Amino acid sequence: MTARRLVEDARTLLVDFDGPLARLFPGASWAELGERVRAEAHRLGGAELAQRLEGEADHVQCLRLVDEQSPRLLAPLEELVTELELDAASRVSPRPGALALIDRTLERGASFAIVTNNTPEVVSRVLDRARPGTSGRLHVVGRSAGHVRDLKPEPDLLLRAMRLLGARPEESVFLGDSVTDVQAGQASGVPVVGVAEEESRRQELLAAGAVGAVAGVDALLPARQPRRP
Repeated sequence: MTARRLVEDARTLLVDFDGPLARLFPGASWAELGERVRAEAHRLGGAELAQRLEGEADHVQCLRLVDEQSPRLLAPLEELVTELELDAASRVSPRPGALALIDRTLERGASFAIVTNNTPEVVSRVLDRARPGTSGRLHVVGRSAGHVRDLKPEPDLLLRAMRLLGARPEESVFLGDSVTDVQAGQASGVPVVGVAEEESRRQELLAAGAVGAVAGVDALLPARQPRRP
């Protein structure tokens, strides 16, 4: 079954935000954000903590490691991350097809939830600036202050979203752009469709267990029917 068919048949569509629906940190800015978080962790926690975070590019996964290694530093680092995420959200637009996917899913009677490791406020800041009121139509499950151990790749956020919607894993599909998204989907019993512009990343997601992969969410929309002359 194609990725588009899987999405069309799903009674519940769960979607990661940063990547599939918007690029909060495009290009080199994603790596720069991780570097800034690691530098601040070094300043606050010293060389031992910095060594523990070395090699972890994802700023959210850095927070999970900080919570394990130096939990007293989680609050100031999480505050920094939230500030940077919200600043980025004020400057980006939804990806091509993002609003249309939301509309299509709700119009056919399915449920739609955004499941993100980012602070949930980024969703309204991006979507409502593009089209006021959009976020109010959706369920959003994201990072809660002081609770980073339940972030993806753990299944907790997905399971919470499904509880909110009264959804079952076998009737749901999750759209994600990272291996941690695939791992969270597998742990929660939800099939994952990868969304990534780069062919190499799509192959990585398929190798991790995604059931399909597309370059963008616009590829998951029904093909437009030609107008009659």
